[in-house]
Amino acid sequence: MKRPALLPCLSAAALVLGAAGSLSALIAQETAPAAPALAAPVPAQSPAPAQAAAETGVFRASVNIDRTPLDRDAPMRRSYAGMLEKVQPAVVTVLTGIDAPQRTRMSRDEALLRYYMGVPPEPRTREPKGGDNWQQIGLGTGVIVSKSGYILTNRHVVIPPDSGMPFSQLQPMLHIKISVPGRDEPLRAEIVDFSAESDVAVLKVDAKDLPTAVLSDSDQVKVGDVVFALGAPFGIDKTVTMGIISARRNDEVLAGFEKQELLQTDASINPGNSGGPLIDSEGRVVGINTAIYSQGGGNLGIGFAIPINKAIAAADALSKPRGLLGVELAPIKRRAAAYYGLKGGAYVTSVRPGTAAENAGLREGDVIFRMDEKDVIDDEMLVRELSSRAPGESIALGVLRDEVKTEVRVRLGERANRFLPEGTTTQAAEEKNQVAGMSLRALPAEEREAHRLDTGGLMITEVEPNSPAANCGLEKGDVIMRINDREPTSEEDAREALSKSRNGASMLHVRRGITRKLFVLEAGAK
Repeated sequence: MKRPALLPCLSAAALVLGAAGSLSALIAQETAPAAPALAAPVPAQSPAPAQAAAETGVFRASVNIDRTPLDRDAPMRRSYAGMLEKVQPAVVTVLTGIDAPQRTRMSRDEALLRYYMGVPPEPRTREPKGGDNWQQIGLGTGVIVSKSGYILTNRHVVIPPDSGMPFSQLQPMLHIKISVPGRDEPLRAEIVDFSAESDVAVLKVDAKDLPTAVLSDSDQVKVGDVVFALGAPFGIDKTVTMGIISARRNDEVLAGFEKQELLQTDASINPGNSGGPLIDSEGRVVGINTAIYSQGGGNLGIGFAIPINKAIAAADALSKPRGLLGVELAPIKRRAAAYYGLKGGAYVTSVRPGTAAENAGLREGDVIFRMDEKDVIDDEMLVRELSSRAPGESIALGVLRDEVKTEVRVRLGERANRFLPEGTTTQAAEEKNQVAGMSLRALPAEEREAHRLDTGGLMITEVEPNSPAANCGLEKGDVIMRINDREPTSEEDAREALSKSRNGASMLHVRRGITRKLFVLEAGAK
């Protein structure tokens, strides 16, 4: 008897990849034995990353949460039509597509992708309609949760599963359309961000007067509560099914899956329902539909939703300051990892200029096999770990380079917060205002006297590893008395003095304890 599988409730449409990326490496790459497909597991604990400088991020501050307890002793309603009429306008159909140029022959990569995803091939010749080259590759559901235009959905709805390409390569190709009830034309949406540790993605549309859904407190949900699944199963939008909460799960739903917190329901959930809301009898969202337990892809009365508290926490974590390494990653083959005595690792395919990774000396071709004391199993695990760290936090990476293991210390930069207007500087970025990798503070009069300085003087309070300041030998506690021919009294003075370098270098006069020292700082360090 064929073993049932947990499947993402995603409806696949015409899948097109073209020459923009290669799937050959993905198919050829050695992989583990096939496992039941499940959207990325939801962590059992609410994300509480160290980078959360404030209790509430941009996302959580924009949503409406009603924590009023459900009246379970109220008489059973004869109809829920009135309640559903209020909620349905906020439930949208999410159409994932790419701009594919007109062509007369299917590429090898597309043929492989279609075979891998079980999608039949299309005719060789396709004419774009009305000059629009947009072609659909996936379909799901979402729910508008704020007047700002934020939409919650599943990650697997908007990021093609097993595409074999990093998001930075996929992003320019992907174009999301949102079908909003009552609007004739679909709206263009952007992927604001998605969680690497849960099957949650946040979209945003630029529109006014959008209907929004009210969210509930999923910690109060009990087995037996009446719930409704809203969405577009098989592309049939405005569909509502009814059931109850069958179980609250915090275990392995199937052998081989890690523990995860999910709401189980017998409300009919099918492909296309992914990302849609599971609502209570008051019309409040208690979960985001994400997977079904199935033998052949259809509904068997066992569906799963991410508790809304977990979805909010995951989305809100994305809207807070997070650490950035600055590399593109790919998994390594199991056989290659075993050859070097590793449990796994993340292969560095490129290093972005000016990032923490470049400053630390990471190179293309490095294999990161450990972060602090934790083994790195694959690239996704490393991304999850990095996303939980704060900007400016120092980490130790175990790196395999040219068949030699070494350790590289990195002070993380700050990942761009796509929930904020472009050009906005977060508090974390402002606090990490460094000069050549140094944090500086001006000396008050009494400290100047102790260091025998008449004027000026800057104390080094922090030195970033692998920075120009660290590389030239400067240390925390050093007092900079002069840079070139200037006695700096502020960070701006220091920057300006460093810009006046001679022959590509600046001379720093420094007091360390009771001694004076000279240091040469390479030019271009600002």
